[in-house]
Amino acid sequence: MNWNIEIGKQITSVISIAVMIVMALKFSKIGKENFFFILGYFVLSLIDIFCYFYFKATDKSTEIFFVIGLLMVVFFLYLLYFFQLIYLPVLKKMQLAILIIFLINIGVRFYIEDDLLHHFSFNLLYVDILLLLFSIILFLYQTFNSDKILDLNNYLPFWISVALLILFIGSIPILYFRTTVSQNIYFFILFMLNLISNGILMLGLIWNKQESRK
Repeated sequence: MNWNIEIGKQITSVISIAVMIVMALKFSKIGKENFFFILGYFVLSLIDIFCYFYFKATDKSTEIFFVIGLLMVVFFLYLLYFFQLIYLPVLKKMQLAILIIFLINIGVRFYIEDDLLHHFSFNLLYVDILLLLFSIILFLYQTFNSDKILDLNNYLPFWISVALLILFIGSIPILYFRTTVSQNIYFFILFMLNLISNGILMLGLIWNKQESRK
């Protein structure tokens, strides 16, 4: 397969910037309810863009930025986002337990993995993804059992959930088999997942007509 990895990374960066611009323009309407997700998305996108140019300029490892930024900060913000959205008492307690497990897992990884900050931990990533998927399932269960199901097109958290599901569920197999597939296939699939996820997110931002909600 002939896939230009560099062009793919550049296109992904441009799309991320476009999404961030739309988020910034609509922040007055969507910022209150979706603040933690927006912050997490900005952190992840800016880290990705920064690391792309940093590596090209210095040829030095960027793993520490992804370990701290993605595995610790971004996933925490995403989990906190769903904790904020969930209001049913039982589901709220379950989401709180997920947040606690997330923090405990980071502590355990620091203890059992050597030099965690400078070596990207896929084990930590897999657990983070699993916890995020559980969070999304709890949120969707709440949503589908509420009156919000009648107006999903205008409910941005639903679109965010779908975008995250596609991105991370799709990422699991390719990340697991990353050592057995060619780099071209690996980065092409990640590019497509990012493209679809960002496309759904952009669609949700455009369709969303909600005012700030409590």
